Amino acid sequence: MPSLPSTPFEVHGGCFCTAITYTISIPALESRPLLREPPRRPFGPQTTVSDRLPLISIDHCNSCRRVAGGVIQVWFICPQKWASFSLLSQSANSEAEQRITSNSTADVLRPSKELEESTFVKRFDSSEHAHRIFCGRCGTPLSFLYSGDDDEMVKEENWGPHFDVALGTFDRESAEIEGMRPGRQGWYKEALPWVKQVLEEGGKSL
Repeated sequence: MPSLPSTPFEVHGGCFCTAITYTISIPALESRPLLREPPRRPFGPQTTVSDRLPLISIDHCNSCRRVAGGVIQVWFICPQKWASFSLLSQSANSEAEQRITSNSTADVLRPSKELEESTFVKRFDSSEHAHRIFCGRCGTPLSFLYSGDDDEMVKEENWGPHFDVALGTFDRESAEIEGMRPGRQGWYKEALPWVKQVLEEGGKSL
């Protein structure tokens, strides 16, 4: 099974109505942070490329399933500094589209009241330290950010500030890049039983 490119590449995506779009620029392999630990529940073959960010993971947790409205969520996890967001202004009209390019990914992932009022990016905190953004125009859920103090990987000597973006929001061309597939599963105990069967047996026994 092929892995992601080891050379620099970009992925693009956004919400369904494109009021929120993003570009993630992945550097050459040697500049990507190491994952530090092997996956507890690997999914598919592991390679030297999958030993580094970006990390692509199937998430079975009940919260992410409910927020996404799908039986599973797949996250593309990467440093915040790799990403840039473009936000449609709420004052824009069809004749002259006005967009805001944020200088800070962190400002989009936990938007201020001013940013929420001037664009379509909206914030939902599903718990004290779980922050999610979605599009206020089409409703697409886009990202997850954890702000708890127990995240050791947020330190600069590890991954640095990072976030999860929903792989389902990738443009088709980006989602079809060779090797763009999950390499692990998380929160497996919360997986729906029939979903486990599909992932483990290909649905042969359903």
